Amino acid sequence: MTTYVIREKYFGYNDEVFYASGNRIASIFDHKEQAESTYKQLEINGARNFALYEVESLFDADEALLKQLDDFVFSRCGEHIYQEGEVSREMLPESLSDEDTFQFIQLADMHKFQLVKFENEAKFYALWSVKQQKWVEEHDEFFASLAYADQPEQLKTNVGTIFADYDYGDIQLKGSLEELSDQPILLQAMITAQSSLKYDQKSQTLIIMQGWEEEGLYAVNPLLKQPLFEIKEIELEEIQRIEKELAAQYSYDDYE
Repeated sequence: MTTYVIREKYFGYNDEVFYASGNRIASIFDHKEQAESTYKQLEINGARNFALYEVESLFDADEALLKQLDDFVFSRCGEHIYQEGEVSREMLPESLSDEDTFQFIQLADMHKFQLVKFENEAKFYALWSVKQQKWVEEHDEFFASLAYADQPEQLKTNVGTIFADYDYGDIQLKGSLEELSDQPILLQAMITAQSSLKYDQKSQTLIIMQGWEEEGLYAVNPLLKQPLFEIKEIELEEIQRIEKELAAQYSYDDYE
């Protein structure tokens, strides 16, 4: 049975733009047409909720893309969204049709939702903290969410969250390279190649410096006998249970 899952992004504001601070599952469908129709309308409605100059993808866009987007909107409804080097402080023109609004979303990469299709049972993957023995949560001042994705490799950008287990400081692992890893030669090579990996021979301590690039942390983790994190499959029901608990704990206004 094919399953369709719609995930909704939640946004924080950093005094310049609205940025994605987390997400949660919004809807689950068994029928393709219903899922796609619902997803499309949610995206269209969501795109009309933000003043354009506060949309992160437009704030970061170069002039060529902004001119392309402005030409598209003007060709469809006769209104400008980019003039004299500035993005409009208004929302998308009401005269822009639903179909054109959805096309604009694709061009501007300003998605508020994600539609994920599973041919059989829905499968997601989440970060598991070995130290805390719990699923990893991500927090900012606006939202708390579970660190999960529909493909394991998509979690590469989330693994830096593990530094929270170490009070956001350097991670220090005691032991010889042989004690720390079943592949000490590979571990030594990585230490030599990475400026943010240190090994103190005197104290026999491997130091993973806070703020190290997440891909590096992702790469060194499998070399450790005692990994810092695991990427595990997580059931849809478990995700929904955790998201419900987070919503209640942090009192999301629109949670039902």
